[in-house]
Amino acid sequence: MAELRIQIRRDGSIVLPKEALDALNAGPGSYLKVSLAKGKIELEKTFYDPFAETPKGPDPDALDKIAKKQQEKLKEAEKEFFEKLKEPPELRPEDRPDFWD
Repeated sequence: MAELRIQIRRDGSIVLPKEALDALNAGPGSYLKVSLAKGKIELEKTFYDPFAETPKGPDPDALDKIAKKQQEKLKEAEKEFFEKLKEPPELRPEDRPDFWD
């Protein structure tokens, strides 16, 4: 293959010429593996499967984790409720029965 010269854009990106893409049999949506060694960059077409990188199967402890979070929130809400009960409520004039007479 002939030597190709490309310019780096201001944002650091490059555009591969059609000849390079054709040689790699790559196009829009393709993935390239980039290898760096001793001042040289090698591009190789590769296949990317996003599902291969996710853990296999469900988390067996998921239900326990959810239940634990709910229990913590419930305890926190209960604590806040009892703290508010310790303070007497403020009586407004309209809260008194004789206010409306």
